[in-house]
Amino acid sequence: MRRLFLFLGILMLSVSVSFAGTSVKKAQKYYDKAVEYFQAGKFAKAESKLLKAIDKDPNFSEAYLLLAKTYAKTGQIDKCQQYASKAYDLSGGKNAEAIELMYELAAYNKDKKGMEKYGLELLKLKGQNASRAEIGRMEQLAIQYFQTGNMKKAEEIYEEIMKAKPDYTYAYLNLGKIYIAMKDYNKARSILERGIAAGVDNEEIDFILASMYCNEFKEYKKAIPLLEKLIKNNSKFKKDAYSYLINACKETESIDKGIDVCENFIKEYPEDKLTPEVKKRLEQFKKVKESQKTKK
Repeated sequence: MRRLFLFLGILMLSVSVSFAGTSVKKAQKYYDKAVEYFQAGKFAKAESKLLKAIDKDPNFSEAYLLLAKTYAKTGQIDKCQQYASKAYDLSGGKNAEAIELMYELAAYNKDKKGMEKYGLELLKLKGQNASRAEIGRMEQLAIQYFQTGNMKKAEEIYEEIMKAKPDYTYAYLNLGKIYIAMKDYNKARSILERGIAAGVDNEEIDFILASMYCNEFKEYKKAIPLLEKLIKNNSKFKKDAYSYLINACKETESIDKGIDVCENFIKEYPEDKLTPEVKKRLEQFKKVKESQKTKK
């Protein structure tokens, strides 16, 4: 019974009345009357009119859909499933409300495959118009697949999320973190770089990517612009960005930049536990600069 109340609670959020699509006037008339009864909470009368509408036009998909919702409201889940499936089939998988109801039924039945199927279909249909909730529930499903070791399914879902919402930050960020957890740094790098190329602006993506450039790939020159951006924007990763940037300057022999970065760190964090080490590095940069002058 608790599951039924949960299902009806979810359904409450999605109930709306579709514009009918039939050329049979009597079917339309029955449907319009059913809408009135449905909105008034007179579900038995709505059911009667909808059955008559379907009898007049057996291909009236909106009538099947509203009938499915009527049965959901009265707790007749088996009949809801039956008529929702018919509405879904008649619409050719192009009716967002029918797909949504099929998703909710799959969730009610704890049918993970159904949730994946209808959730992804809804994403593909809606694209950029997909809601945060519709994106979020699919991402949660992807995380569940990852946690149970089905990385392929997790990847497939994230790819569909990114196709639907190319600027959805957390698809790139979370998939990147999953690859890092798997120590697949090449894939993590690829997905995070895709996010930046898609216009995603996120300080955690910038920091993770910059740290990988330094630690895993030793591509310090690529890390420098990201680290400078993090410092300039007062990111929560600012102090760590300073540390990486100081080392990147050393590795790329960017002496003048290294001096500036060290001096800025000391000015901003005069009492930090890292400051003595940064002062030593500053002196090293200055010695290198002096030796360069001497050689000239």
